[in-house]
Amino acid sequence: MDNTIRRDTLQEVKAAVETFFSRDKVKHEPFNERNVASATYSVDARFGHVTIFFHAYEDKIILHFMIPLNAKEEERSKVGEFILRANYGLKVGGFDFDFNDGEVSYRIALYCGDDEFAPPTYEQIDFAVVIGLMMIERYGDALVKVMFGLVEPVDAIAAVEAED
Repeated sequence: MDNTIRRDTLQEVKAAVETFFSRDKVKHEPFNERNVASATYSVDARFGHVTIFFHAYEDKIILHFMIPLNAKEEERSKVGEFILRANYGLKVGGFDFDFNDGEVSYRIALYCGDDEFAPPTYEQIDFAVVIGLMMIERYGDALVKVMFGLVEPVDAIAAVEAED
């Protein structure tokens, strides 16, 4: 008979996120039955805020930074091009785009391991949040211009990268 106690790694991941929220005094929605918590952050972009959804799993946490605008159908191919150009060379995370409804988000995953599981630390979660917010702020206004047909994707990316 095996007397080993199996760790509840899902609960450890969720506890790590709750500790992050508590330590930073983040107003948030707690984890729901689908193991998703959320918090809204202000960003320096025309749309003003993003909602981060923290998806907890037994071996990882995935952060989705949801932009509160959807691309109109007639602009989706240009927004898709913009997203691909923006993602090229990103080291941590990347933009996601749903061609079906025009939804845009930024995604970062933190893998916690299987055999040698370690829940994410405060520093790892904070790093993911900061990087995601920085990328939203870096590309956000250019994305809006592409969404509204004001600029071509290649020009929008060139303008963003010229600021570096």
